[in-house]
Amino acid sequence: MRAIVEMPLTELGLGTAVRIEEVGCETGLPVDDVGVTVSGGGFILIQAKAGMRRLDAQTEDLVKAIDQIVRAFVDGIHTSSGVRPVDHSRDRLVIATNHDGSRAFDQLGIVLLRLRGHPADLPLRAAAPTISQRRALETFIEVVVTRWTAIIGHEPSDADLRAFLQCAEVIRLDLKEPDGIDLFRSEQALRAALGDSLIDEPFTKLAGRGSEATAVQRWWRREELVQAVLREEGHMQPAAGPRRNRLPALPQPYVRRGDHDLPDAGPTAERLRIAVTGGPGLGKTTLAIDMANEAAQDFPNGQLFVDFRGFGPTAAMSSAEAVEALLEQMGEDAAAAGKNPEGRRLHYLDAVEAKRFVIVMDNIQDSESVLPLLPRHGPSAVIATSRTSLGTLLRRTDVTHLHLTPLPTHESRDLLIRHIGADRASAEPAAVATVLAACGGNPLALAIAGCHIRHLPELSLDQIVSVLTDADSRLDFLDLHEPSSALRTVFSWTYLALPAELRDFFVLVGAAPGPDIDSMGAAALASPEDRRTALALLRRLRHFHLLQDSAHGGFQMHELLRDYALSLCRGDRRLQDLHDRAGERLIKHYADLATATSPGTRLNSQDSPRFLAAVRYAEEHGLESKARAIVDSLIENMWYHGRWDDCATMLRSITDDPSKPEDPEIRSYFLRQLAVTLRRLGAHTESVEYGRQALTTLGPGRSARAQADCRYVLAVSHAYAEDHEAALEQYHLAADGFREAGAESGLADALNGIGWSLAMRGEHQEALTYCTRAADLHGELNVLNSRAADLDSIACIHQFLGDHKAALGYFEQCLRLYREIGYRANEVRTLDSLGDSALASGDRNSAIEHWLLALAILEDIGQGDTDQVREIRAKEAAASFQK
Repeated sequence: MRAIVEMPLTELGLGTAVRIEEVGCETGLPVDDVGVTVSGGGFILIQAKAGMRRLDAQTEDLVKAIDQIVRAFVDGIHTSSGVRPVDHSRDRLVIATNHDGSRAFDQLGIVLLRLRGHPADLPLRAAAPTISQRRALETFIEVVVTRWTAIIGHEPSDADLRAFLQCAEVIRLDLKEPDGIDLFRSEQALRAALGDSLIDEPFTKLAGRGSEATAVQRWWRREELVQAVLREEGHMQPAAGPRRNRLPALPQPYVRRGDHDLPDAGPTAERLRIAVTGGPGLGKTTLAIDMANEAAQDFPNGQLFVDFRGFGPTAAMSSAEAVEALLEQMGEDAAAAGKNPEGRRLHYLDAVEAKRFVIVMDNIQDSESVLPLLPRHGPSAVIATSRTSLGTLLRRTDVTHLHLTPLPTHESRDLLIRHIGADRASAEPAAVATVLAACGGNPLALAIAGCHIRHLPELSLDQIVSVLTDADSRLDFLDLHEPSSALRTVFSWTYLALPAELRDFFVLVGAAPGPDIDSMGAAALASPEDRRTALALLRRLRHFHLLQDSAHGGFQMHELLRDYALSLCRGDRRLQDLHDRAGERLIKHYADLATATSPGTRLNSQDSPRFLAAVRYAEEHGLESKARAIVDSLIENMWYHGRWDDCATMLRSITDDPSKPEDPEIRSYFLRQLAVTLRRLGAHTESVEYGRQALTTLGPGRSARAQADCRYVLAVSHAYAEDHEAALEQYHLAADGFREAGAESGLADALNGIGWSLAMRGEHQEALTYCTRAADLHGELNVLNSRAADLDSIACIHQFLGDHKAALGYFEQCLRLYREIGYRANEVRTLDSLGDSALASGDRNSAIEHWLLALAILEDIGQGDTDQVREIRAKEAAASFQK
C-alpha cells in the first residue's frame, strides 16, 4: 500500500495539484486490482503482476493484465453515480510490475508517457525513438489489438488506439515487501550514489531500514531512505576513481538503428554475449558502442574496448595482444605482472568473471580470435563485431546474433538530414533521393556524403549530386581522403583479406549484369561448369558478408560493393579481360535456357530483372541475337501464366528508353511485343498505336519477314479494336510478306487472322476455309500453340453458325494442345468458351464444370481477383441457380 501512496502522480501526467484521496484493494493479494481515487474526480485503476520478467506477447501475465485494462477502457469506470467513459485527462489505467520485471517495462512506460502529447499526424512508432522502446511499444500494441478484437469483435481504429494509449501506463512498484517500500528504485538510487557495486546486499540493507521505519510508523521517501543508509553505514563510501569507460565516442550525428537492441541484462545476467556481423560500412562498431553505453548502468565496473584489427591496413591483433590491452584497461596489468601469457589470460578471465564489465571486441577476423577471451561464467557482457559470419563462435557458445543489413529508407533519410540540415534537404528532395539511392542505406556512405554536402554550402544539392553517374564517380564522391573515411578503402580491407581465387570471383559476381545471380549463373561466370563449386564460392563470399540471399533463391550484392567490383575491373586489364569472357559465358547460359524446349527449363519470369539486365548487357556487347532469345522466353513465360501487367512493365522498361536498343529491328520487335501484350490487357487503342510504332520504327528497306511480323501484329490489334477493314488490309499484306520470306508458320497465322476478321463481318463459310487452311498448315509444321489458336477460331465460327456440337469438338482439341504446352492463360479462355458452348447446347452440368476448372486455374496463377474471374463466376452462379 505504501508503494501506491507514494506513486509519483506527476509521472502519470496528472499534474502537481492532483492528490490521492482513497485507495481500495479488491483481492487479498499484496497489491492487485487496486482502485485509486484522486482529486478532480479521476481514477487510477491498477492491475498488478509480480515478476513479469519478459515483455513478450506470449507472456500469460502480460496478456491478462492488458486484457483487464482494455476491458476497463471499453466498459468505462463504475462510479457511485453510474458508469462513465474513461477520460484520458484525469484517469489512468495502470499495469504495475515489481523489481524483477524486465527493463523493457521501463522503456514502455517512457513511451506511454510520451504518447499523451503525441501529434495525431505522426505514426505511433515515432514516439519510440530507441530500438528498445520501439520493440516494447510494438509488443504492447500487438497484445492490445488482440485483446480488443477478442472483447469487441473488431480491431480498434487508429483513434480508438490513440485514445487508449493516452490513459494507459506501465510502472514498477514494490510488490514483494508488504510494507510497501519501493526497494527496487531505492536500490538503483543507492548504486548510482556509490558509483560501483560494493555493497554485498544493498536490497537487504534497504529493506532493513524500511522495516525499522515502518515499525515506528515513519514513512521514508526514496531519497531519504537512500541517504539514511549512506549515513548509517559509514564503510559504504562512493567508489574511488571514475568508472572505467574506454569506449570510443559515437560518430556525430548518429541515428539509432531501429532493427537491433541490447538484450535485457538485468542485475543477475549470466554470460551475456552478442555477436554483431555484417558487411563493411554498415555500422557494426557504432552499434556495439551504442549498446555498451546503453548498458553502462548494469555494468558498473566499466566499459572496455579492443580493436582486433581483423580487417584493415595492419596485421590482425592476436589473442595475447588483446589480453594485454584488456588487463591494462581493467587496471589489472600490475597484478598479472610476472605471469606467462597463459597465466595472464587466466588472470584476465578471473578478473572479468568476478566483476561486471561490458567489453566490446571489435573488428574480429574469425572466431578463434575471441573464443579464448570469453568468460565462462559471471555477469560481464561481451559484444563482438566482425565482417565474417563467426560460425564457430555461434555454434560453440550461447550468443545472441545480430546481423546488420542496410538502413531502411526512413532511417537513411534521417541520418542524411542530420548532416545537411532539414531546410537544405526539403529544398531539393529529388537530389536527396539521388544521394539516398547512391548510398543504398550504408551508414558510412551516408555519413561521408553528408560531410561532403555540409562542407559545400555554396553549391546546390543538384550540382553536388550531378557527378553520381557511374561506379567510379560514386566511389570518388564517397571519399574524405582518409582511410577510414573512404568507402573504396574500407571495402578494400575486406577484398584484400580474401584468398586470391575468391577476389577474382568477387569481381566477376559484382560486375555481372543483374541485381542477383543463382548458382548456375555463377558457374557460367567462374567457368567451372560445376554448380556445387560455384555454390561453394558464393557461400564463401556470403561468409564475408559480401553477398546476401536474394528473394528468388539467388545471391545479391549491395550496389556500392558492385560499384567497387566494377571499379576494380576497369582499373585492371587482367580483370577486365576476365570479366568480358565471363560476361559472354553468362549471356550464353541465359540464352541456352531461353531456347530450352522443356517448360521446366525455361527462364523464370519472376527473375525478369536479372534477365533484363542480361539483355541490356548483351545489346551493349554485340550479342543481339542472344538478347532477343532471352526476351522471347521471358515474354512467352509471362504470357503462358497470364502475367500481362508484368510483361507490359518489362517491355516498357525497354521501349521507354530511347537509347536502348538502338537497332531498329530489335526496337521494332520489342514494340510489337508490347502491342500484343496491351491487346491481351484490353488496351486496344494503345495496342494499335504501338503496332503502328513498330512498323514505323522498322522503316523501309528492311527484311520482308520483319515487315510481315509488324503488319500481322498491327492487324490483330485492329481486329480486337473491331476495325476489321483495317485488319484485313494488314493481314493480306502480312501474308504476302510471309510468302516472300518463306515463313510458312507466319503465313498460317495471317490466314487464321483473315478468317477471323471475315467471320466478324458475317462471311462465315469463307472464314472457315481460311482458318482450316491455317490449322492444317500449323499441324504439318507441328506449331502447337498456333494450331490451338486456329482451332479456337474454327470453334468460335461454329458457335456463330449455331453448331454447338462441332464447336465443342474443336474447343476440346484446342484445350488438349494448350494443356500440352502449358499455356495456362489460354487454357482458361478455352474452358470459358467450352462452358458457353455446353450451356448453349443444354448441358448445364458440363458448363459449370468447365467454368469451375477455369476459376481454379486463375486462382492458381495468381489471377483470383480480375474482371475475367468475376465474369466467369457470374455465369457459373447463374447456371447453378437455374438448376
